[in-house]
Amino acid sequence: MAVRVLILSVLIFFVAFGAHEVMHLLVIYAVGGQGSIIARPWRLGLVEFTIWSLHAQPSQPLDVTRQVIVNFFGPFLAAVPLAALLVYVREPIPVAALIANIVILLFYAIIEAGDLLLEAVYNTDVSWLTWPEFNYGVPVLIIALTAVTVRLLSALNGRKIPE
Repeated sequence: MAVRVLILSVLIFFVAFGAHEVMHLLVIYAVGGQGSIIARPWRLGLVEFTIWSLHAQPSQPLDVTRQVIVNFFGPFLAAVPLAALLVYVREPIPVAALIANIVILLFYAIIEAGDLLLEAVYNTDVSWLTWPEFNYGVPVLIIALTAVTVRLLSALNGRKIPE
């Protein structure tokens, strides 16, 4: 069961990540900006290696308030359809995978808005918040913890995830 949670969580993550960037772009337009989604290289912070990632990029820089709105509401709005699915999904594996991805999207909403506020308002650079290892490592950890939790819950007298 834990392996199926792991696999489904990763599959949903790819879709949720794309939706997160599309929502960033929609919010950029909603706050009066223009932009596009680009694929860009992202250099790892701990080792000499580059990975590729999607990124919603405004055409012109936004002021801090509008950029915080974009940074927070992109992932937050991407989490809404996943949360709505929880009303209809009752099987423990998809419920666990959906919950893991909702938590991941909320994590992104907090760190993306928080990092901008730390830099723009408090003049504090917390560089590891923008490392790929952190931005992808925490979601991997969330998915792994979800799989372990499902495994532990199923081992305890065969109980399922609470509904």
